Amino acid sequence: FQANDLDEDFGLTSTQRKIKDSNTGPKMLFQMDEEILTSLRELPEMIKSMKECVQCVQSLIASPGGIPSSGMSSVSSTLASEIEMHSLAGSGVSVPKRAFQRLNRSRITIFAQELAVLVFTKELLAESTLTGKSGRGGPPKKQLDVEKVQAITDAVLVEFPHTTASDVRAAIRRKCNNEQFSKKN
Repeated sequence: FQANDLDEDFGLTSTQRKIKDSNTGPKMLFQMDEEILTSLRELPEMIKSMKECVQCVQSLIASPGGIPSSGMSSVSSTLASEIEMHSLAGSGVSVPKRAFQRLNRSRITIFAQELAVLVFTKELLAESTLTGKSGRGGPPKKQLDVEKVQAITDAVLVEFPHTTASDVRAAIRRKCNNEQFSKKN
């Protein structure tokens, strides 16, 4: 350890010191600095694109039937049209294919409830019921779209052929109740 080692390393970042300690020359350090600077210059555009992607996905999830809202930028519209959709059991109800493939299939109730969130959103489930009737004499609630409930039921029956439509409806009903409870707290 010599005093001139300190002077020579002063001003280098810890990463640069590690690279230098690995017997790399100054030319290698300069090339790495250039690559880092080039990457940093590209970051704002990458962040902008990622924000547009997030907005696009949020609009797909939040809109009924997974149709993006009309106020999206042209880049987001292009991205939305490139998202591959999956039709539930051949119905007119579609969800993003990747999200459908990632649903938990360990139990029918988990699959049915996650699929219901994918089709309807947690917020809509919290303020709705299967029939539109409220239990215990409360005010009426919104009825979940019958076609979408049927599409969910059919899709679950395809994945779990030994279950019944009644089991699927019970899982959706429980999800509505759970989301209503979560919303209250």
